[in-house]
Order: sequence, then structure tokens, then C-alpha cells
Amino acid sequence: MIGLIVARSKNNVIGKNGKIPWRIKGEQKQFKKLTTGNVVVMGRKSYEEIGHPLPDRLNIIVSRTAVFEGENLLTASSVEEAVSLAKDKEALRRAHFTPRGEPDIYISGGYGLYKEAVFFVDKMYITEVDTVVEDGTVFFPEFDAEDFDVKTGESGGDEIRFTRTIYTRRVQQKKVGDRELTYRKLTEADLDAFIRMRISQLTEEYASEGREVPKNVDLEAALKDYYNRHLADGTFVSWLALEGERIVGTSGMSFVEKPPYFSCPSGRLGLLSSMFTDPACRRMGIAQDLLNRVVGEARDYGCGAVWITASDMGVKLYTAYGFEHNGNFMQYKI
Repeated sequence: MIGLIVARSKNNVIGKNGKIPWRIKGEQKQFKKLTTGNVVVMGRKSYEEIGHPLPDRLNIIVSRTAVFEGENLLTASSVEEAVSLAKDKEALRRAHFTPRGEPDIYISGGYGLYKEAVFFVDKMYITEVDTVVEDGTVFFPEFDAEDFDVKTGESGGDEIRFTRTIYTRRVQQKKVGDRELTYRKLTEADLDAFIRMRISQLTEEYASEGREVPKNVDLEAALKDYYNRHLADGTFVSWLALEGERIVGTSGMSFVEKPPYFSCPSGRLGLLSSMFTDPACRRMGIAQDLLNRVVGEARDYGCGAVWITASDMGVKLYTAYGFEHNGNFMQYKI
């Protein structure tokens, strides 16, 4: 996932004379939470103002005049090159950066980087600061809000209030060789095709395990009822991969809430399901792309963990991503 992180005032100001024009307790907490363990891309001036690489993440500095290299530190000449470096295993080894699974990439400014990034990022994490900066010198670039779904998150601040918003691009494109793939969220119009693929997936899993599919279960009706209810209340989300108009990959994430516990203080859990790729489109990275998107949805929902009951076919994918076995997990069938 490629994201963008920024805070802006009510009149779209993001900077004043090279500085952030407000200081609000807790406002930058989200930045650390999102970028730790991942990749942060920033301009040379932003980096020189900080003076050192941010710890526990890969820092890629965009500069055409200076070179920064070292532990957790690389230089790129453009945003596009920075994104390529973040996916380059050899470059990651050179910077002694070992991500857990595939790292997310976050553009953190300044203006020049934002101006490029608004046209291609998958998500924008925008903190809306409830103030007007009359003499601001740097503004967040204009973008087409119709291209994004907007979700409002937490609010905070004391004298100056702020609200988190997440802009998710509705249609995301990717080219694999000579094939064009489109990623977008499931809608009600997709349900019949989605359900057919879900039943195909479950049938394939049963066959691979030598089990016979029950003939007395009307799974199609039960699935349609579930998806209709939980899409409506926001407790189920799915990303689809399409080639042309044809769905070639599916994913799903259900959100549930338990009493908070030490390893999940929010009590919110994501239950992963419906991970399926058309056999003709496997080994193209589609499953990984879909997994990135629905795990991101769980993160944005506030989940502290994602659970899955993995089929034999899926164990390799989830292990490589960073999922771990939970030896205490048990099931009681009612």
C-alpha cells in the first residue's frame, strides 16, 4: 500500500516559513503508528530539519543534489524511484532494513512530493486541523475528492482540535507484464459473482482436504444475507481484483469486537476470509495485493489483530506475510 500522511488547516495550509504552524499534543501520534516498521519517503529539506533517520523504519530521502545512505536510510532522485527502492530487496538489505512482510510506503512531504503523490497514492491520511492560518506559505495540493471514499476517524487536541480522515482511492490500477489489473471495493452489484467465487473457493478447499461438500446446505442464500447486512453496517469489507470486467481475485475482512486484553487493547479484531484467486491468474501477486488492502482496512478500523483459519493452500502466503500460529487457539463446534 502506498499512502500519504499530512496535517492541514481549514484553509489548506500545511506549512509556514518552513515550519508546521501549530503544535498540538497527540497530533503526530498517528504518523509514528503508521510508519513504524514501514517505509517513509520525505524530501531533503524535511529530512535535514529532522537531522537523522527516524528509527524503526526505512527512510528514503528524495533529493537530486545530495546522497544519504546508511542504516535505515536511502536516497532516491524522485518519488517514483523511492517507491521502486522500497520494493527492492537488494536496496532494503543495503540499508539493513528487514520488514515484516511487505512494507507499506508513506509519503510525508514536502509540497513537491505531495503534488506528485496525490495522483497515485492508494490512501491519504489527512489530519484536519480546526484552525485557519492566515499567513501560511505552503498549501496542500488540490486533488479530485470524487476519486476517493472518505472515512472520518478519531478527534483530539486541546486548544486546537483535529480530526483524522482517511481518503481511500476507489479504483486502483496495477500492470503485471502486459496485463492490466484493477482493484476496487466490493459493491452490492458484485454480490452474485462474489458469492459464486466464495463457494468455488470453499469447494476447492474441501476437495484439497479430501472432504465431500455437504449437499444440504444452501450456502448461497446464507452468504447473500450475511454480506448484505454487514456491508450495510460497515463490519464487512472486501477488495476485488479485476481484469477488464472479470473478477479474478477476492478478499474479505469482517470486524468483531471482544473485551480488550493485553495484546489487543482495542478489543477489535479482523477476521480474514474469502481470499481467492482465479487459477488462471495465480502467481501474479494478486493475493498479496488483496491481503495488503484488507489488512489496511483492519488497521484503519482500529483492529489490534487479524485472525484467519488458513487452508493448506493459504498457509504459505500468510506465513510469508507475517501471520503467526497461535498454539492456544481452539474451537468448539455448536
